[in-house]
Amino acid sequence: MYKNKQENNNDNFWISYADLMAGLLFVFILIIGAIIIKYLYTQTDLQAIKADLEKEKIALNMSEEELKNRKNQLDEINNKLKDSLEKNARLTFDIAKAKKLYENLKEDNQNLNQSIESKNNEIINLKNNEDLLRVSLQDALNQVNFTNIELEKLKQLLLDYELKLKDEKSQKDELLVKIDEKENFIKLKDDELMLLQEKLLEQSKIHQKLVEEFDITKTKIKSLTGIKLTVIAKLKEELGSLINLDDKSGSIKFSSNILFDQGQYIIKQASKKELKVILEKYMTALFGNEEIKKHIDSIIIEGHTNSDGTYLSNLELSQQRALEVMKFLYTSNIVEKDLLTKYVSASGRSYSDLILIDGVEDKNASRRIEIKFRIKNEAAIKELQNYLDKK
Repeated sequence: MYKNKQENNNDNFWISYADLMAGLLFVFILIIGAIIIKYLYTQTDLQAIKADLEKEKIALNMSEEELKNRKNQLDEINNKLKDSLEKNARLTFDIAKAKKLYENLKEDNQNLNQSIESKNNEIINLKNNEDLLRVSLQDALNQVNFTNIELEKLKQLLLDYELKLKDEKSQKDELLVKIDEKENFIKLKDDELMLLQEKLLEQSKIHQKLVEEFDITKTKIKSLTGIKLTVIAKLKEELGSLINLDDKSGSIKFSSNILFDQGQYIIKQASKKELKVILEKYMTALFGNEEIKKHIDSIIIEGHTNSDGTYLSNLELSQQRALEVMKFLYTSNIVEKDLLTKYVSASGRSYSDLILIDGVEDKNASRRIEIKFRIKNEAAIKELQNYLDKK
């Protein structure tokens, strides 16, 4: 009985176990099916995603290429803009340079016109002298013509006398005396005429010589007065484009705003380095080239102010500033002190030499330090005087 009951329990266990395993197998099969179905759906989704990714990749490649093209276009536009800005800057510089050149040419033309007018006046005076000589010559010729007419009349008288001599032998001696007197008169007139012609010829030669000497003198004066232009040209050749040199005077200028504080005469510490460089180059060019140095008479450091304030207060300030630059030059050991002692001086000009633009004072430009040189004009004038005295 007990054994049968135990066998039944065993059978039930295995039946339950078999049912459990069958259930687990069914669940496993369902899971596997679900996994397979999920896998199939996933593969389908992956294909769709892959297709979308391919499309996005193609679109992205197209966008990158378009972006690259636009970047190239942008670089090209930037290069063109850069070239345009550079051209505009060069054009602006060329316009400013051309304007300055035009102003210089305009002023040179005015000076040339004044010189031409002066020379024309001299030529007119010479022509007037020539006209006077011509009038004298014409008067002499008229006298000659008058003498010839008178001679013809005398010849006619002689002929008449000869005819009368045939009829009036008694008046022969008297007529001969008169004839001798007339012949002597004619001879005297001929001698005077010859003398006048010789004087006229001599005056013509003198006039021609004066014209030639005048031309020679003009050439010599032009040569003597061109010494400074020659020195400026050599100075510009020495300095090149390093320093802004005045084309007419050969001077250099420093703005007082850069060198000094308002109303002060002590040189700013920040300006001393650049001031020393420019002064060293300028002085070296003046003293280092014998072709320039031999024509230098003196070098002047001038202080200038604008018209603000009184003349005397500005005179004192301009003198102090010029002297301060002189001290800086002397203590900087730029050139030998013997040369500075011999050639260089300092001077204050207050507002006696303002810079005007269209007749209006440029106050900033008027406040300046100007360093200029003088040529040995005395030697040139003496040479010209000696030349004229010899003539």
